[in-house]
Amino acid sequence: MNCLDRFFAFNRRLSSKLETRLPDAFKHHLHTLYKYQVAAIINRRPGQLVLDVGGGKECPFLQFVDQPQTHIIVALDCSEQQVRQNHQLALRIVGDAALSGFPLRDGSFDLVVSRSVVEHISNNSAYFKNCARALRPGGSMVHAFPGRFAPFALLNQVLPNRLVRRLIGYFLPEWVEEGNYGFVAFYNRCYYTAIRDLIRDNRLTNVRFVFTYYQALYFTSFFPLYCLMVSFDLTAWRLGIRNLASGILVMAERERDRAAPAAATVRGNDILPVSEVAG
Repeated sequence: MNCLDRFFAFNRRLSSKLETRLPDAFKHHLHTLYKYQVAAIINRRPGQLVLDVGGGKECPFLQFVDQPQTHIIVALDCSEQQVRQNHQLALRIVGDAALSGFPLRDGSFDLVVSRSVVEHISNNSAYFKNCARALRPGGSMVHAFPGRFAPFALLNQVLPNRLVRRLIGYFLPEWVEEGNYGFVAFYNRCYYTAIRDLIRDNRLTNVRFVFTYYQALYFTSFFPLYCLMVSFDLTAWRLGIRNLASGILVMAERERDRAAPAAATVRGNDILPVSEVAG
């Protein structure tokens, strides 16, 4: 280990000690909240048809689903390479969820979810429209994504993607091991008021937001900067400045059709894949 590595390791230890003193509610991780929330919705009743957008490689909420065999869970991803690595699901589709020609039939799904997808889509107006159209009456959507105006997101928007990947690889090696980092991010409308308007435009109801603010963990390798970021995050959290949230979890429902039954039975022909990847 050279001098620079020792310097950063020392700073990470200092940051870790300070982190233990931060409020637990402040440190809630967006991805953890997402997994439990999605699983809770699926566990409400058996026989649901679920669309996991960006579901390449893994289905993070699956381990918390009580009876996964009673549901049909479909992974949709624009990357065939990523989809082929997902061995948890039998039904995997290659397609772009933000195209006007959405590869799945309208009104098919009980639940549409995504984790860290929204920030990578250049046209979220089209994406949320497609997600809303894919829902059955009474169906739900859950999306988790970083906020556009968080300091790390602002850096990601101004720095070249190649440099971002190198920095993440050096300072956050655990992300490299996961092999799921450094994708080009647009952060199109990735802030509270813009997402709120998209939800309203698509006439979704029962809208709920959860916000996280702790993004200083990206800067643990340099303790003075970490302290500065913690101060920023705590201030935004205490004041409840939603547009400065570092993470957003949004949940909404398609208005229920009064003429339709409350719960539908899963039918395999409810989905219409454009391109399916075999195991």
